Parts: sequence; structure tokens; C-alpha cells
Amino acid sequence: LVVDKYQYNNYTLGTWVSKQRTKKNNISLERIQRLDELGFVWNVSKHQWEEGFQSLTAYKEEFGDCLVEATLQYNNQTLGSWVTTQRVRKNKLTLDQLSRLNSVGFVWDPRESFWEKGFQLLTIYKKEFGNCLVRDELQYRDFNLGVWVRNQRARRDQLTTEKLNRLDKLGYAWGRYEL
Repeated sequence: LVVDKYQYNNYTLGTWVSKQRTKKNNISLERIQRLDELGFVWNVSKHQWEEGFQSLTAYKEEFGDCLVEATLQYNNQTLGSWVTTQRVRKNKLTLDQLSRLNSVGFVWDPRESFWEKGFQLLTIYKKEFGNCLVRDELQYRDFNLGVWVRNQRARRDQLTTEKLNRLDKLGYAWGRYEL
């Protein structure tokens, strides 16, 4: 992968590489094969997508999910930026790319995923303790459930009817709980 303006030994290698890509249909098969043997990258955007996807799958293998922070550097790559780009460009991705991302559990909406995790843990908490009375500072199963609960109260008027109904059905305590 060579940037257009890259020079090597006073030769504008970047320009030459760019021309090879542009004129691929007019290059002899022998030259194409020689470039292929060197690992020449013909489609830079496809190559970069594949690198990002490989990093994402490695991240998932290591951490168990695809919840990548926007600023995360992973495997010498700006994986967080790559993940954000996939979310923004979702409608421009190929069906194959969408399928591959979905197959590894790609999170298209991290806020929704975070809300669902909080709700799931509140449900488990209720089964364990018999109520939804969570202190503001409570850490529960490596999750700051207390802050999540407090945020639901603070954002009550911004929650969807479905989320409000789910919380009500669970027996959510809308008043602040204090010991």
C-alpha cells in the first residue's frame, strides 16, 4: 500500500503505483502477475476494509464482543474509527460486508446495546434481590448498574414507550432509592 506522493530513492513510487491501479486493464498479464506476486494491492478501499474486519474479528476473539470504543487503537490500527465508519456507511456497504459484520455480532447501535445490557442486568438483579431498588453507586456484575438506573430516571421523558413499559412491567422504582 503506497500513498500517491510517496517517494523511494528519489523515485515517485506513489505516482507509479497509482498509475498501475488506474491502467490495470491496459497492463500485460505478465506484469499483472509480477505485481500480484509482490502482493500488490489493486483495490485499496477493499484492502483497508479487509484489514479492519480482521482486526475486528481478532478483537472479538480477545474480548468477546464487538463493542469497540470510537477512539480505540487495536493491532496498530484505528479500529474504533473503522467501526464508526461502518456504522455511518451502513447503507453503502455491500451485502457481503453486511453479512460478514452481522455474522460476528457487529453492534450497529451501541447506545441501544448498552441500554439492553442495563435492562438485562436489572432483570437479573430483581430475580436475585426481589426488587429494582438499586443504589446510585452500585456496581453489579462488572456493570455500573446504579448509574444506568439513575440515567433512566433522569431521561424518563426521552425513553420510548416500549422502554417505559418494559421498565414498569419489571417493577422499576422511578423514585430515587436511598439507604
